[in-house]
Amino acid sequence: MALTSAARRSSGADPAPAPAPDDTDRVLLDLLLHDGRATLQELAAATGLSTSATSVRVRRLVERGVIAGFHARVDRAVLGRPVEVLVQVRVRADADLAAFEEALAGSAAVVSAWQVTGESDYAVHLACRSLPDVEEELRGLRAQPGVRHTSAQLLLHRVPSWSGAA
Repeated sequence: MALTSAARRSSGADPAPAPAPDDTDRVLLDLLLHDGRATLQELAAATGLSTSATSVRVRRLVERGVIAGFHARVDRAVLGRPVEVLVQVRVRADADLAAFEEALAGSAAVVSAWQVTGESDYAVHLACRSLPDVEEELRGLRAQPGVRHTSAQLLLHRVPSWSGAA
């Protein structure tokens, strides 16, 4: 007896994998990556679909988790944080990673943080008000229990990137 999606979820069975985005979905994703505020009418015109069909496709992409959200791209310099730094952090083997990550989440200067492979354990992107602010943030990172070493790089210029769908 085949299980329905709802029955699979309630029985704990693995749900069937969602179908991969097709070429039309990829066009929609590319358009939304470049302009998350594009209207359904604009998306429909670009894909040759009706507005209704476009709405259904976008809704399905959201429901399947392909689109995880719609976000504003903010100019941090305009917000008073023009100095950006990438900090590589190494922690001791016995460090409380959850506590360290909680401390990162509590800092207004942290733009993003990633646990990474390689020589460092974390890559932390900071947006600071000034160079003295960078120094203060670095002292705060180094003071976290379990932090063994930090290495900071001042970010000079953002290289435009293509953020198209795979």
